[in-house]
Amino acid sequence: MSRPAPRRALLLPVALLSLATPPAAWPSEPTPITVRAAISVCFAPEQDCAAVAIAAIDRAQRQVLVNAYTLTTGTGIVAALIRARSRGVDVRLIADKRAPCTRRSGLDALAEAGTPVWIDRRVPIAHAKVMIIDRWVTLMGSYNWTKSAARNSEDLNLVASPEVAAAYAAQWAQRAARSVPYGSRAQWCRPRPAPDQLGAE
Repeated sequence: MSRPAPRRALLLPVALLSLATPPAAWPSEPTPITVRAAISVCFAPEQDCAAVAIAAIDRAQRQVLVNAYTLTTGTGIVAALIRARSRGVDVRLIADKRAPCTRRSGLDALAEAGTPVWIDRRVPIAHAKVMIIDRWVTLMGSYNWTKSAARNSEDLNLVASPEVAAAYAAQWAQRAARSVPYGSRAQWCRPRPAPDQLGAE
């Protein structure tokens, strides 16, 4: 039985409650403000959420800030970020400390393309999966920037709002200040034992 074609993400113009003040200025209980936003929601595996991310990256003109728990090649997302970088877009990425060690990790490809990459090692898990594009569009949700995410039950939300983007960009900057530059995979990943060493005492 053939699998049905992926459905397009649904665009919903709605009113949101957004935290527009920078995190450093937030009180213990942040004061939300009402903003207008357009939201596109995508649900994997029924919909092609990677295509939503790629289309948004391909429309970027100035900047793409990325948070990645994991980010791998094979989805088209890494290639889209490299394309953006090649046309002069300011692409920057913060990744979890385990991200370099995942199979088909895209960190080296991005670093080789000149993308500044940092590792957020100050927290147990840097679990955010976010892209802030041109200080206007924010991608967020459970969806990892990986090929396997397309097979899982995941969500990806595209929010078009400068206020939401500003809040996420401020948080991105705070995490970047606490992160360290990524050098190479060897700095973060233990070498795998050779086959003849497996099971050795």
